[in-house]
Amino acid sequence: MNNIKRMAAFVLAAVMLVVFAGCGDQSWSYRTGDTSLSAGTYIINLLNAYYEAHDKVESPDEVKKILDAEIEDSDGEKKTVEQYAIDEADKTTMKMLAVEELFKQYGLELDQTEYEYNKSYIGSAWGYNKEMFESYGISEESFLYVMVEYSVKYGQVFEKIYGKDGEKAVSDEEMTKYFSDKYTGYAYFNVSMATEDEATGESVAKSDEEFARAKAYLQTYADMINKDGKSYEDVVKAYMNDFNYATDPTLSGSVELETATLNEAVLDTLKSLDDGKAAFVPYGEGGTASFYFVYRPTTESIIDFLDSDDTDEGTIAVDTFDEASSTAHVAPLKSGYSHSSLLSEMKKEEFEDYLLEFANNLPVEKNDAILNSFKPKMFVQKNSDN
Repeated sequence: MNNIKRMAAFVLAAVMLVVFAGCGDQSWSYRTGDTSLSAGTYIINLLNAYYEAHDKVESPDEVKKILDAEIEDSDGEKKTVEQYAIDEADKTTMKMLAVEELFKQYGLELDQTEYEYNKSYIGSAWGYNKEMFESYGISEESFLYVMVEYSVKYGQVFEKIYGKDGEKAVSDEEMTKYFSDKYTGYAYFNVSMATEDEATGESVAKSDEEFARAKAYLQTYADMINKDGKSYEDVVKAYMNDFNYATDPTLSGSVELETATLNEAVLDTLKSLDDGKAAFVPYGEGGTASFYFVYRPTTESIIDFLDSDDTDEGTIAVDTFDEASSTAHVAPLKSGYSHSSLLSEMKKEEFEDYLLEFANNLPVEKNDAILNSFKPKMFVQKNSDN
């Protein structure tokens, strides 16, 4: 979906591209046995690969011939954009044949619920970009196959291999170890120390007295965890009561500390904390002044992906402040992962390699007439210098 959005934005901002009249979308491109893929399927794969290659070029606007620009593939081999797109489209189409054959071998049936859900989610992309896709020879049928049907089948085959009772099933212990070795949990909330200047309407820092009051409260909250052994939930309840907040303000999840993109104050504090400890840190000044209260939960406390695929990524579930009982309701901390999303992260690369190996052992026919008719140059803007 992200590739489709990106390619649409790129193309629609420019002039209309070449129309390949008469190419259609009726003939096959790759096939094995009684499984065949349409020309449009291959063209979509080529289009996605071209934009992937395009994004790898450091300064595409400065490259006179985009197709001749050199980039590196996943193996570190240097290729032109054109060759990269052709090679990656070939690999993707081969893997599609592998998924189709494995789907049959395992006796699977298309998950209609998942199919309809995905179709409703992504179907509008065809309507918005119909003219562009059809100009390349891509039909709606091919679009829905690649973006919806194949996606569902891919997931079902993946689950059949790596899911519960699969031939390469991943245990809860393996998932827990992978998560614990790679990720650090976080939970934090922000206390704004800015207010509006009545005379100018500008955002300015609150008074020294208000800073001192907030700092005292936050130090008390940190001590509740670090000295008194209270939970983060206890702290949030106290904060919501003390500051009369109606919703749990927590942002939580898990990150790789070396690559995380959290607020710098939060990230630096998180790196300095031990598991199960908390601290607060001032951030910004004047109209952007605030305090961040940061907690580093133990890994075990945020593991929520073993039994369920329900997850709220990013913001913790909103809860309410019960004025009648003065009780703040706090949602549990979460990892940000579902079982399927973490499993995919763990095994996707291995699965992709397996699909390609499986496909390379199939008696595959490639339609040279289609492959020779559709090249990356068809995606280069007609009126550009590229």
